[in-house]
Amino acid sequence: MLPNIDKFILCLEEYNFLKVFNKWETYLWSNFPYNHTWDIDMIFIGEPTEELGEKIIDFQKYVKDKAEMKIDEQVFEDTKVFSHIEEYGRLGEMQFDGSIIKYKTVKQEHRNPVYHNKHFWKYNLTSMNEKNKFKVGKANLHYPILIEDFIQLVFNIKNPDIYNTKQCKTFDEYRKLDKEWKDHIRR
Repeated sequence: MLPNIDKFILCLEEYNFLKVFNKWETYLWSNFPYNHTWDIDMIFIGEPTEELGEKIIDFQKYVKDKAEMKIDEQVFEDTKVFSHIEEYGRLGEMQFDGSIIKYKTVKQEHRNPVYHNKHFWKYNLTSMNEKNKFKVGKANLHYPILIEDFIQLVFNIKNPDIYNTKQCKTFDEYRKLDKEWKDHIRR
């Protein structure tokens, strides 16, 4: 099944994702939920320990069983890879100096994996070009968003009526600032 925002968030909440993965920074990136995609790309930032591997594999199974969606994980020890996203968006490719290492729970033979531990294979990134994505209508690599920010963003979008209403304790302050700004513009 194609990924669905509501089902994904429900899985995160029911799994208690933020608590289970509280030792690691967790991000969404790549195509979900911006473009048509077959999986949800997630990044975990931190040491690729067996504990993290077990938790990722368990979460992947949970999402697959619960919502028939696929989680594609990548683990990086830091966020250095994020600095290359603009280059990829502009040029359709990324070149790495060999210092960016990613870890996956799946062994991909064609990428020369190195065994890391019981749950992870290590991959040295050298480049990523558009032939790794769709040839026609190149899919963008979107900037990562923290999972907790994504959950809050979706909540905010789905509940616009709870902000700046008369019931909101900041409503009067907001109206005053809005009036001052409009008066300033009219001068």
